[in-house]
Amino acid sequence: MKNTVKLNREFTYAYRKGAKIVTGTLVFYWYKNRQSESKLGLTVSTALGGSVVRNRLKRLMRAAYSARKDDIKGGYNIIIAARAKMARVKFSQVAADMEYCLKKAELI
Repeated sequence: MKNTVKLNREFTYAYRKGAKIVTGTLVFYWYKNRQSESKLGLTVSTALGGSVVRNRLKRLMRAAYSARKDDIKGGYNIIIAARAKMARVKFSQVAADMEYCLKKAELI
């Protein structure tokens, strides 16, 4: 994925100043950036499991985001943090929560 949030200061800014939506499987932060395209950042705590589990959760979040990528408004940094429940649910639940967050944030 080309447009990703990588800098610590961008994550920190999202946590402190960005808007937030909490669902059962994820926490969704977003704020307006000064670019034409939206950027995605993913976080999974080491408390949720080993590298295999964390990478699986990141793949689930990336796939749910990619399914709606073409419909998402440009110009936002979106940070998605996995919650503990995400390790026990199927992709359909993650996709549904992502859809809910995008609609509530009025990004689609």
